[in-house]
Formats: sequence, C-alpha cells, structure tokens
Amino acid sequence: MCLDQGTFPGIDATVRTIAIVNQKGGCGKTTTAINLGAVAAARGIRTLVVDMDPQGHCAAGLGVPMDGIEAGVVEAMLASQPDPDAFNRLWPVGRNLSLLPSTIMLALQESSEGELSRLADRDQRLAGALQCLATGHDLCLIDCPPSIGLLTFNALRAASEAIVPVETGYFALQGAHRQRQTIEALVHRLNRPLECHMLPTLHDPGSALAIKILATLRQHFDDVLIPVQIRENEAFRVAASLGRPVVEHAPDSDARRDIEMLLDWLLAHVPQQEAASSIAPASQPNSRVAEIAKRVESNELATSELPVPVTFGVDVTDAGVRFRQPGGPQQVMAVCGDFNGWSMSATPMEFNAEKRLFEATIPLPPGEYRYQIAVDGRMHRDPYNDSEQSDPDRPVSRLVVDSPEAPRQ
Repeated sequence: MCLDQGTFPGIDATVRTIAIVNQKGGCGKTTTAINLGAVAAARGIRTLVVDMDPQGHCAAGLGVPMDGIEAGVVEAMLASQPDPDAFNRLWPVGRNLSLLPSTIMLALQESSEGELSRLADRDQRLAGALQCLATGHDLCLIDCPPSIGLLTFNALRAASEAIVPVETGYFALQGAHRQRQTIEALVHRLNRPLECHMLPTLHDPGSALAIKILATLRQHFDDVLIPVQIRENEAFRVAASLGRPVVEHAPDSDARRDIEMLLDWLLAHVPQQEAASSIAPASQPNSRVAEIAKRVESNELATSELPVPVTFGVDVTDAGVRFRQPGGPQQVMAVCGDFNGWSMSATPMEFNAEKRLFEATIPLPPGEYRYQIAVDGRMHRDPYNDSEQSDPDRPVSRLVVDSPEAPRQ
C-alpha cells in the first residue's frame, strides 16, 4: 500500500527525501541507506535510494552488477530538465525499491574538469533530477560520500532532512561535535529549513564503554539524537557480501529489528516544512564549508518552533502506566507482560493519528514487571527502555513501579 500524498514532505509534496551524511567513512551510511530502503519497500513504501558516493557501495549491497550500470546519477544531474529519460536511469532492485546508481565518473564532477562543476546551478542539479522522479516514489534516501563537497551539498539541497550516523566508539563525541558544526555551516547557507538528526550506529550493547558513550551523546545531543540504536551485527556484513538487504538475508535478526525501529521512528516524526532546523545555523562557518556554500544565495531560515517531541517508552500517569511506541497506521501493536499472561491480545495499543504513535495505559500496582512490545505479531523488547532483564526464553524489558508519581526503569 502506497502512502497518502503529503505523508512525505520533501522534494515535492509527496516525497520525503533524507540525506544520510557524515564526512567520515565506515560509520554506517550505506548500511543504513540500503537497509532502511529495503525495509520501507517491504512495507509498501515506494522507495528510491540515490547513491552519491563514487565508490558505488549501494549497488554492491543491493546486488546490482557494476558492469551492468550504463547510466545513473551523473547522467541524471547533467541532463536537461525535465528529463524524459529520468526513469530509464533507475535500476529496479525489487518490489517498491529502485536505485539511482553511481559510477566512478561521479568523482570527477567535483573537480574543475567535471561538467557539473562548470554549471551555474551546479549545487541544485540533484534536486532537479529528483523532481523528475517524484511521481513514482514516496521516500528518497540519499547515500552521501565521506566528504564535504559539491556532491554532498547537492544532496543537502535536495533533501527535506538529514540523518548523521555516529558510531558509539571511542572517537564518537569528537566526531559528533565536528559533524554538527559542519552541518550547521551548510544549513546557514540553505534557503530553507533542514531538519537534522544523529543516529547511533555500530553500537555494542555489551560494551561498558559504548554504553557510557551513548549516555554522553544523549547528554550533549538530546535535541537531535534519534532514540534508536543500530547495533553492530554480523548479519549486516554477511548480507552486504551477498548483495542482499538484511530484511531478505536475515528477516528474524536483531539487525532487521533495529532498522524496523528506525523506520517506525521516522514515520512518527514527519518534519514540518515551516519548522526551524533542529540544528541551528553556525555563526562562523569553517572556511572549507563556507567556500562551497558560497554557491547558494543565503536566505533567512524560518523561525517557527519545532513540534514538542514525544517521549516513547513507559511512564506513569494518573490513569496508570502508559506505554508509547512510534509507528504507522498499517501496523498492529500490543503490550505483553507478566501482568497480562504474555497475551498478544489482552492489551492492544491504539494508534494516535495526530501524534503518529501507538499507546496503551494499564493500571498497575507498585511492583516489578517484565514486558515486551508486539509489532505485527513479532515480540521484542522496548527499545526506549534501557532497563533489561535476562530471560532464557525471550529478550524482555523491566519496569519497576514505586508509586504513581515516581516510576523507575
């Protein structure tokens, strides 16, 4: 089922366009792009993955033979607009999933010898190319190169929002601060808002250091940090080596569940076209970014406030313990726990269309409880509750209710 028009604001009224950007390599950009695209496609969302990295890893990860690619993103950006051959440049990966591939020729476009760099509207060519493809897609994911240059700036100009993957490794904090400063400088020169979020990737939940770094990231970047972690998982590497997304290679894996949770969060957080960027413009852009950004006429960003963020997970209200999870109207969710016999039908969660989330409230007396969230018949722990309990049969979340006023997780 394709989503209704207006669900994905972006390059036009019907397409939500997300640039996945980080000037550091090996942080999970391509893994996020191809697997998020595949999971979205599996839910009936017509998805386009755009590979702006000259290395062409998206094609490899989706099983597209590089020697079979005759045209791609370079030709799309250099074509006259409107482009009558726009859809002919796409590679159909599967049902609801297409790839606009890259080739090594893409690397030449940032140099003085490249045709793209000589065009007057060189920073807007990708946006124009995607406009020609808007009628066939609901979601567009742009995998950016590991550098800040004309290609990345094209991606940000075309996007309605950006995701910055950040490893929860030793250098995470320094890298996150640097990425935020870079995006700030680019947003400073865009002529419209750009909502940006950071995504924890390559996370090892068994590492005390990774857990500590994740907690520190939350302290420093709580306003832009997505409350979903993409855990380090061998399934991602094996799937990529086979040229298959993890939803096909390992449909019952934690790797797939993490990507599903990311999509749930994105569906519950549609950016507002008139909202200010969640990353404010920099007052002193660094020289390299400023040099690139000079190609765009600077306009003032909108100053309206962002919507108040919703807290997912569990909390105590006057009516009882409230459970909230992101999701879409096509899903079915329920709360299962030792308080209802682990029944998948006893406590269904209702979808709140206005807030784009599922919720259920259960009156519970003080005590300790174990529970899971059932999503479309699949049980998993609550990703928004860091308190887990070891269970030989299932991964469960733990909730301790001390009083109606003071829940503890």
